[in-house]
Amino acid sequence: MASSQRKPKKLATARPTTINFQAPKLTTQTHKIDAITANGYLQQAMQLLGNHQAAEAYRLANLCVLGVDRQQESIRTNAKWIGAVALMQLGRATEALVLLKEIEKVIPNDVANLGNIGAALLQTQQYLDAAKYFQKVLSLQPQHADAYHGLGHAYYYQGLCDDAYRAYAKAFEIDPRSFKALEGMMFMQYYQYPLDMDAHFENVKKCAQFFSDMIKITTRHDHSFEPDKTLRIGFVSGDLNTHPVAFFLESTLRQIKSGLVSTYPLTLIAYHNSHKQDEYSQRLKPLFDVWHQVDVLNDEQLVQQIQDDQIDILIDLSGHTHGNRLSVFARKPAPVQLSWLGYWGSTGLSSIDYVLADPISIPADEEKWFVEKIWKLPHLRYCFSISSDAQEISPLPCLELGYVTFASYQTLPKINDGVMLCWLKILSACPTARLRIQSKDFSKPDVKARFTQRLNALGIDILRIDLVGEMSRADYLASYADVDIVLDTFPYTGGTTTVEALWMGVPTLTLATVGMLGRQGEAIMMNAELSDWVVHHEDEYVQEAINWGNAHTSKLRELAELRKTMREKVRRSPVFNDEQFAQDFVNALFAIWQKKCEEVIVISIT
Repeated sequence: MASSQRKPKKLATARPTTINFQAPKLTTQTHKIDAITANGYLQQAMQLLGNHQAAEAYRLANLCVLGVDRQQESIRTNAKWIGAVALMQLGRATEALVLLKEIEKVIPNDVANLGNIGAALLQTQQYLDAAKYFQKVLSLQPQHADAYHGLGHAYYYQGLCDDAYRAYAKAFEIDPRSFKALEGMMFMQYYQYPLDMDAHFENVKKCAQFFSDMIKITTRHDHSFEPDKTLRIGFVSGDLNTHPVAFFLESTLRQIKSGLVSTYPLTLIAYHNSHKQDEYSQRLKPLFDVWHQVDVLNDEQLVQQIQDDQIDILIDLSGHTHGNRLSVFARKPAPVQLSWLGYWGSTGLSSIDYVLADPISIPADEEKWFVEKIWKLPHLRYCFSISSDAQEISPLPCLELGYVTFASYQTLPKINDGVMLCWLKILSACPTARLRIQSKDFSKPDVKARFTQRLNALGIDILRIDLVGEMSRADYLASYADVDIVLDTFPYTGGTTTVEALWMGVPTLTLATVGMLGRQGEAIMMNAELSDWVVHHEDEYVQEAINWGNAHTSKLRELAELRKTMREKVRRSPVFNDEQFAQDFVNALFAIWQKKCEEVIVISIT
């Protein structure tokens, strides 16, 4: 919880100009530290935390924990607290919890410490316990906005999206300046069925109010607006690692890097806003000409870096998801700014010129729900990178087993009661069919137990349900060998799982609803030339699934044939044709740039 970090606000973004003294390196022998020296170390550690130098901050704090006399309990407690915050910034929440729990023994009702225990429990995926700590904070301070925000997270990860929305809304009511609470509300609305897009857009418009002062600051762009220049394209994302954004991005970048899709070369620059770098990050790095690690930069520093890089078109890959830098986009550091790939709606920022989409994702009558202009790519708004972990397509299992296996691979928040009621109707009408629900959250016994309670409450026979937890990516792809048909969720439809299922020969029955996200499944299946698997009403969704669940062998052989030919079918489609998509993408970038150049000429004449 941000407000629980006890550091002066002015240190949040400022870099220290001097370091007064150098702390010794830890050795096998503990250095004894007096109170004055320890307080100096801890003040320096706080500065380091504010500058995202968590590793050195932790070293200083740990030095004090080990070196200060045990009678100086207040100094040691403060050192533990700073060390815990540093560990959480480093993604080492389990270690942080040890320190925070030690502090709790000394000061059991310290609100800041209780809140950080809740935040650390969230990081370690202990959602029920996290909720208890945030509730304890609220019992002590009923108007604690950050506690409500943390409670919203705890509810969300348990799949309790209505409760999460109420918690975020309460946080926003208490603190109308809390942009993260507003983002939480917006995010939860995508899980509510039916989705009220007008109500959602009201929240989108509030985003513009948050950034209005920044947007008024017109950044100067000393560019040469030449239509045929080598464009410098910047990509800002917190997900340039093992993440669906990277899965969709990789093959497009590889095609651009090959130089075969553009007459004019492009310079690609990455701004990775996350400390997490993994094997997938290493795969992406060579596809960029420059890679900046920007999670350690404040907004002003990142704006300056983008301007120093002379970016022509800056692309946001995060929207309102975790790790975004929309506050940087609000300052307009590049002459053209786009939102693409990692989000499925309006950012609310007029400083972003276009949202890249496709004709199905955003029909003309739904453009009214966007602050930005819409630029439509000719086929699909993205293209998936084929996974090297994918095995060969297996035979249709129902022909051997004698019953149809439906499946869902979505995260639990997407499985709202409306979806579950449809699944209940399907299983009730198909007495032999089974349903496999796979989610990494089922690896947590408390989450699995709560979901089982939901199934029981709705009257779904749990003996016909297989709840499967987390597994490796290769095993996950192999699991499609046990599945005949995927049932999509709504209004938050599948994206990554839908295209991965297609590659493994399994079609997804999807219900198209309003909004860019609600039409995601439709856009994928239509571009895969599988329009028969797209429906537009709940009754159609249920009936189509029932038809397959009770299908005769002759009908199932048609499904078996589709499965056998699916991979080659979709390989040539816009869903996986990376060469075609990269060409469409680059053409769009140059067309957008040429339009900007024409506008600049008109302005200069007038």
